[in-house]
Amino acid sequence: MADPTNLEIVVELASRLMAELESQALADGRLAELSMRQMYYLNTIISMENPTFSDLAHELKVTKPSVTAIVGTLIRKGYIQKVQDHEDRRTYHMILTAKAVDFSRNHADVHKRLADLLAAQLDEREVGQLARLLGKALQAAKR
Repeated sequence: MADPTNLEIVVELASRLMAELESQALADGRLAELSMRQMYYLNTIISMENPTFSDLAHELKVTKPSVTAIVGTLIRKGYIQKVQDHEDRRTYHMILTAKAVDFSRNHADVHKRLADLLAAQLDEREVGQLARLLGKALQAAKR
């Protein structure tokens, strides 16, 4: 086994494990029809609660035409509905369909399985310590 104290190696191992779990979900058809970019956009839409196209472009730091193209695909695949704003008729919101809610549940299950696999190797104190340290590092990385 690789040196577990080398952070770069640990990150690589975690990435591989996450990819393996995602591949298993893809293999059973739950996520198969979405590309990684589409999943990323869909996860962001889910977290934003009925964003507009401009809101999503701002959140993802991409152009509005980029958002329009990917969201168009998500609409065609049945994950999102485009609904006109009642006050500003020029604006459209993205609304989740039941298929998107099911995707969200299944994708969250992959994350839970990874957390459970990691937690099974640690005692309660170590799990808390790992969560605090990763949380601290990831918060700083988002800035």
